[in-house]
Amino acid sequence: MQSINNLLYNFAIFIKRYPIVYFSIAGLILLSMIIYLIKDRFKEERTIKKIKTLLLSNPDKAFNRLMKSDLSLIEFITRQENLAASEYIKIKKFLTRPEQVKEIYKKIISGKEKKRLQRVKDGVSILAQLGTPQAIDYLVTFLYEDEKEIIRMVLASLENIQTEKVIYSLIEYIRYIEDNDILNNLMETLRGIGDEAVKRIIPLVYKADPATQICYIDIIGEYIKEDSYQVLADLLDSENPEVKSHVLQKLANYKLDDEVIDKIIKNLADEHWGVKSQAVNLLGKKKIMRAAPYMARKLADESGIVRAAATEALMNLGYEGIKYIFELAKDPDAPKEVKDALKKQDIAFIIEAMERVYQKNNANAY
Repeated sequence: MQSINNLLYNFAIFIKRYPIVYFSIAGLILLSMIIYLIKDRFKEERTIKKIKTLLLSNPDKAFNRLMKSDLSLIEFITRQENLAASEYIKIKKFLTRPEQVKEIYKKIISGKEKKRLQRVKDGVSILAQLGTPQAIDYLVTFLYEDEKEIIRMVLASLENIQTEKVIYSLIEYIRYIEDNDILNNLMETLRGIGDEAVKRIIPLVYKADPATQICYIDIIGEYIKEDSYQVLADLLDSENPEVKSHVLQKLANYKLDDEVIDKIIKNLADEHWGVKSQAVNLLGKKKIMRAAPYMARKLADESGIVRAAATEALMNLGYEGIKYIFELAKDPDAPKEVKDALKKQDIAFIIEAMERVYQKNNANAY
């Protein structure tokens, strides 16, 4: 530490004594860096210009020069907007040959580790532009990179290549993801693919492990189709509470039949608070009046979350649900969630609700 301090002290003295020498040296270094960068940039531009010229006179020589270039230059050349139509056709035809695709892949995975990130990003872009089955096979391998930026880039590319093989590769990839951000990106990609992804997921749902089932549910539950509805209805019989909770959330997108409503009511008696709260929420949102007596029993549930959900759901049913809340609220030991729900309501609404409830009770008495 002392030696570093001495070095810095001596350096400061040098600058003070010889400022002209110091700034001259610093200026030369800066100028050299600028010249290097400009030279490097113009070198690439000259190479591109030379390749374009050779395409007209000697295509084989142009292709040979292209394959000896860095991936950044090849990536530039593969973009259609950077070439004339005739140039692009020739380049694309050459680069999509199996031996050239293989050579590009070798360039991506070899080279200095220091520049690997940029090299892979350029390579992923090239493979996506080429779009041949061989190129896509290589592209899929980069889903298993450690860098999130690369994975997101691959997912974005694959969303536009909706072949059966790509879709199955993405579905299979679900099982290997440990990062939630990447999982969310993958879910968005599969949703972007749409019906084609859903069709291939449905046969896999039943045999999948619970964690994978939840991912599948999040995708197929967005598509209001009979096949998707039937899968969700079947999964209401799952023994896994997380699976059932996700199913109940997604069923809010559908029109429910009597058989499914009966299953949802049955799930109000589940042991897991998440299942019960989702079930009572769903019944309240769908305004299933015949479920009111079963929902009312959840007002005294051992879980505060379930009690709060039941109170809100019964409120959603209107006067038919509110009467159960009034009945329980009479008890001095009524749950806090019930009392709090009534306190939040407008006094005029409470009075009107009480009148309607008691009018209906009196009418039924006669």
